[in-house]
Amino acid sequence: MKITRLFITVTYCIFLFCSSLSHADDSGRSKIGFDIKGFKANPQNNIGWLVGGRWAGYFGTSQVYMGLATYFGAPTGLNIQQEKMYYGGLIFGVDKKISKWGAFEANLLLGYGEGELKRFGINERSHYVVEPGFGFGASLGGGWRLTFAASYLHMANATHISGPTFGFRFALRSGSSSKAAND
Repeated sequence: MKITRLFITVTYCIFLFCSSLSHADDSGRSKIGFDIKGFKANPQNNIGWLVGGRWAGYFGTSQVYMGLATYFGAPTGLNIQQEKMYYGGLIFGVDKKISKWGAFEANLLLGYGEGELKRFGINERSHYVVEPGFGFGASLGGGWRLTFAASYLHMANATHISGPTFGFRFALRSGSSSKAAND
């Protein structure tokens, strides 16, 4: 039953993603990134670590983007056999240069996730994940950007596996062959 729901949710998200990008112009601007996040589950004292990736395409010549993101890790810092957490979904966001080398980014992830903390006997699933976030980035040149980001991960019906995140993201921002990388 849960695999069927997951399959339907993922298929629907991919359909929405592809249909929205088909309305964008042919500028071909996109970004791909790798994240490392610290995570503080609400009732726990330990900090866990999550890794993940994201891909997004920009709408036309604007700095508004839409894409997909996924994350996996150990929510309180133990090994994966004792605990695990994963989530992912659609991301919507905007980034804006604030200086020659700096940029601000705000985004929202909507999707699905679940987690398990065997040590505490907690096994919570959530069909709804909301993660608003923001970050400040520095251009590294050649389309590369390092962004220090913070967010709050909220999993509905999973209060033990919700909480703030902090970390950094390496992202490669590219343009079409007729445009330079949108640094």
